Amino acid sequence: MNGFKLPRNKQEIEESYGSILAPFAVKFPCESSREYEELEREIENRGSFQRDRDRIIHSKAFRRLMYKTQVFVNHEGDHFRTRLTHTLEVAQLARGICKSLALNEDLAEAIAYGHDLGHTPFGHAVERYLDTVMQKENILINGKPARFYHNEQSVRVVDLLESRNTEYKGLNLTYEVREGILKHNKDSSGIYNKLKPNKPCSSLEGQIVGLVDTVAYLCHDLQDGIQSGLIEDAEHTNRDFREGMKEVKDIIANILKVNTNKIDFTRYSDTYFIDDLIHSLIMNITVKSVENLIRNGIKTQEDIKAAADRGETIIAFHDFESKAFDRLRKLIYNNVYGLHTIETMDRKAESVVKELFERFRDNEKLLPPDILDKYLHLNLVPGYDGLPLSKEQVIIDYISCMTDRFALEEYERLRNPHIKI
Repeated sequence: MNGFKLPRNKQEIEESYGSILAPFAVKFPCESSREYEELEREIENRGSFQRDRDRIIHSKAFRRLMYKTQVFVNHEGDHFRTRLTHTLEVAQLARGICKSLALNEDLAEAIAYGHDLGHTPFGHAVERYLDTVMQKENILINGKPARFYHNEQSVRVVDLLESRNTEYKGLNLTYEVREGILKHNKDSSGIYNKLKPNKPCSSLEGQIVGLVDTVAYLCHDLQDGIQSGLIEDAEHTNRDFREGMKEVKDIIANILKVNTNKIDFTRYSDTYFIDDLIHSLIMNITVKSVENLIRNGIKTQEDIKAAADRGETIIAFHDFESKAFDRLRKLIYNNVYGLHTIETMDRKAESVVKELFERFRDNEKLLPPDILDKYLHLNLVPGYDGLPLSKEQVIIDYISCMTDRFALEEYERLRNPHIKI
């Protein structure tokens, strides 16, 4: 067929794709990359990282992202980002950089799809609450109190909470995907030692997902804040907020090299400058990363691993954009995420989850049957190097997996005598 052998099998697909990738890209998983050995199907039309991506997409945890808050609670409006749309945007940005740098798009996509699977309902407010709960428990990791970090919980989801057969727990993803998920941010309590949690990601694909995740959520959360009208309203009534957002405009204008009057924060703004900002930041990362590859003499994937072992990352901004982006992040955290409406919803969410946790802890029979079974029969998984299983952890796993709407329904079910059980 015009010189092509069709259909191609897994090995042929990986070899063909690997031949067009840069020598420092991750072409294949490392040896013994999966925790459990798997028999290869006689016919398989996907590479290893494609299979990981598909396992994530078909998981319940991925589907639940549709009803988990990014910043604005799902029922506040149909056009605000959710945890799922954010995940898709991260994957799209990561694939663009990978294509430009001749890196493995399939690996980056799988990491991106899995990076937020461990996020709680209602966003970071509930993550912070569950973190305080974990620190109060008598669980020590390397002599320090256990923590709840969503990146670590994401690995827990794919390693333990999801399943694809009866032979083992988890999705049995490759080392490379699991490492990228864990290291998409720097939060670490010291668990998952096999993944070297205190070192940068040993793949450029994973480093890219980590950086574009921040680009995506900052820019899009700002866009959602503008289009909601909350930023415009706060600018009219809060002097400090107005000054902070003026600096945000100045930073964006400087990055885009335009006049500040092109940066419009009114509720009816078309916000096209956000698209320009993302494009500018993505191209800056791409160009600077190439410069870093050349300056560091990176020739192979082993060179990337060696740099990571030294604590060095290759994927980065230029100095000017790095400083501007760091300042932009602080301003958005302090101002946009501190808006009255968002803060009010965060406190409500914390109150809902606090009551759920305390009721389940005080009376485990309120847990649904499958979760109660886990609570009463703590089955430890041999070789698992995440958080040790405890009764409190079972409750935390259950709550963190909830969507916003299910958490509210569960809250009402336990409190409201008029709700049908």
